[in-house]
Amino acid sequence: MRTVRNYVLLILVGLFWCAGSLRAQDPGTYTFFGGALLGSPSGFAVGAGLGFDLTHNVTFEPTVALGRTGNDNMFSLDGSFLYNFHLSDTGIVPYVLGGVGLAQFGNETHGSPILGFGARFPLHNGWQLRPEVRFADHGLARFTFGLSHSF
Repeated sequence: MRTVRNYVLLILVGLFWCAGSLRAQDPGTYTFFGGALLGSPSGFAVGAGLGFDLTHNVTFEPTVALGRTGNDNMFSLDGSFLYNFHLSDTGIVPYVLGGVGLAQFGNETHGSPILGFGARFPLHNGWQLRPEVRFADHGLARFTFGLSHSF
C-alpha cells in the first residue's frame, strides 16, 4: 500500500508542476483510444487523454482507461511525458514516452513506471491517427489505436 501511495504522490507532484508550467496560449491535443491489454490475463481497454505541449518537443499527457482483463474490470490512470521527434520531411511525428501510473484490476491496485513509443499520422483538419505501445511492470502492456485532435 505504501508503494501505491508513493506513485500517487509522484503523479500529483508531476501534475502540479505541469499545471504551473502551462501558459494559456500553449496548444494541446485530446485523444480517444482503444485497444488490447497484453499480459496475464489479456483483455481490452478504451480511454481518453489530454496532451499539453510544454515545449516544441515535450508534451505532458494524463490518460484514463477502462477495460477488462480476463474476468476482472480494469481501471488505469497515468501521467506521461512524451518526447516528440518532429521530422522535417513529413507530417508523421514519432515519439517516446515515460511516466507513472496506477492500474486497478482483480482485487489489487498496482503502481508502476511506464515506458512506451508511438507515432502520430496526420489525417485531415488537425486530426491524427495514433498507434501506441505502453509497457508497465504491473503485468499489463497496452497496444492501442487512437484518434487525436489539436485544440
